[in-house]
Amino acid sequence: MAYCPKCGRHLRMLDWHQNCPHCGVNLVYYKSNEKLLDDSEKAEIEHAHTQPKIDRAKAAYFGSPIAITRFVLTILPVVTLLVPFAKFTSPAGSKLINLVSVVNFFRAGGMNKMLGAVPASKSALALALLCVAAAMFLINAIFLIASYGKHGKGRSVALYSFTFLLAVASAVCFIAGKNDISVFTDEYSSASLFIGAFVFVAAQLAALVVNIALYKKGIKVRYTPCLIGGLPKEEYYSYVEQGMTREEIRRKMLIALAEMQEEYDKKIAAEETAQRGGE
Repeated sequence: MAYCPKCGRHLRMLDWHQNCPHCGVNLVYYKSNEKLLDDSEKAEIEHAHTQPKIDRAKAAYFGSPIAITRFVLTILPVVTLLVPFAKFTSPAGSKLINLVSVVNFFRAGGMNKMLGAVPASKSALALALLCVAAAMFLINAIFLIASYGKHGKGRSVALYSFTFLLAVASAVCFIAGKNDISVFTDEYSSASLFIGAFVFVAAQLAALVVNIALYKKGIKVRYTPCLIGGLPKEEYYSYVEQGMTREEIRRKMLIALAEMQEEYDKKIAAEETAQRGGE
């Protein structure tokens, strides 16, 4: 059921004209300016809620040199796995294993063999833990976007601690299962950690230390000023908390917008004067 927004008369299905049959007001454009102001105010309030989250996300990734260092150290451990992290040996020779070797192992159908051997085979468990630790970089990188939320800093420390423990556990399991590598190959009889494993653990430790430093020190977030109807959002919210009516707040908005327009006009006039003087 529809009613006239001005006089409240019930509109029948036959009242299809643009104007109210009782008071004659235009039903489409009645208080259209006020509606536009309402929509504009809602959009600015939404922007005022969203912008601080964007500012915190930017600060978490690139807000300071130490934040950039953390982001680099989040991705670096995966890159370090390109360095050989294990060495398979046999009387006939030896073979170095890195991330490329692991990918080729999985492409050759090694996933089923490995899953069937976990957790009985310590070397298979070591590779499983290593894969999870390497994949955690993606989770850590995603959660950085919320690392300056309510529980963000503590969550980041917990995630990076978990990743570091996975890396250490992988190395320990690999050492314990160095003579049990049949799940990977029949050509070699034993295995040992190589330099890449230590670099991987060191990179995870460095990322954890940086997160702990950020947890204690923090990063100063540069918040973008947000206006609502020409008023700073803090001022607007204070008026709302004081219980001011919409009309009172709108009057203050008009004053603020008029002052902004006056400052803008003065700036344009000064630029035009300077341009004429230069000529």
